[in-house]
Amino acid sequence: MGAAMRVPSTAQINREQLASVQGQIAFARRSPGEKAPAIVVPGSDGPLVSYDVTIRDARPIVDELSLDSEGFTLIQHKISCANERDPEVMRDRYLEEMVPFIKDYFKASWVVPKRDAVIIRSVGASSVPPAEKGSGLVRPYVASFAHIDYAPIAGPVMAAREDQLQGIPIRAYSRLMIIQAWHALSEPPQDFPLAFCDGNSVVDTDLVDTVYEKYDVKHKTWLVHYSPVHRWYYFPDMTSAEFALFKGYDSEDDHNPRSAHAAFDNRRAYPDAKPRRSVEARFFVYYD
Repeated sequence: MGAAMRVPSTAQINREQLASVQGQIAFARRSPGEKAPAIVVPGSDGPLVSYDVTIRDARPIVDELSLDSEGFTLIQHKISCANERDPEVMRDRYLEEMVPFIKDYFKASWVVPKRDAVIIRSVGASSVPPAEKGSGLVRPYVASFAHIDYAPIAGPVMAAREDQLQGIPIRAYSRLMIIQAWHALSEPPQDFPLAFCDGNSVVDTDLVDTVYEKYDVKHKTWLVHYSPVHRWYYFPDMTSAEFALFKGYDSEDDHNPRSAHAAFDNRRAYPDAKPRRSVEARFFVYYD
């Protein structure tokens, strides 16, 4: 299965020596006396705290990454709809291309896309129609706080909800995963790329159970406390010929890394970085 594949290596790279950038990421406050500046970021409820974190270039270790361990990886796969400007057409074409790819990659029995979780980010773009700004499909801001979109209790609930919305009969399954995909559509380097935290560096006490309630959806999710032992990575200079793949939930808990993600402002390293345009989606991946 694609999720468990790891390319063997006789000489693994020292990850501490990977090239890195510094980026600010917002976290849930761990204690009232935590010495970190308070910050409010779009898409979150209430104040968080901001930390400057080291974010390493994951490209040299992409063959070592595993969805079952770190929780994220990079996939080479070009989409034909990268230049589509109509958001609804973009969503439909993107899902038409990605659903069979995800099914084949994971050798799954069937895949159901979460249609209302397709998000087109168009940061700072004046071309976003006013009626669409801040809507569920098109959002002019990034999620710059560390989070995991689904707490374990939410996985089966949201899968059943999507079946109901799409009129899909509920059927028995042996395993369910929520797989998330993130494509950069604008030219590199992007000003707000997506960073991923190695799930091996996150412990349960780093996670804060909370409730997501927007766009007619309500479910349990996780925010993340800052920890100096977290290991953050990103894939610089992403193009539309590749995408980041990461795991949001797995019913087999032994293969369910607590891998958080967050966007960060990378203009410290690249002052002339281009405004990010991206598309992301979530897929319910089932096995008989």
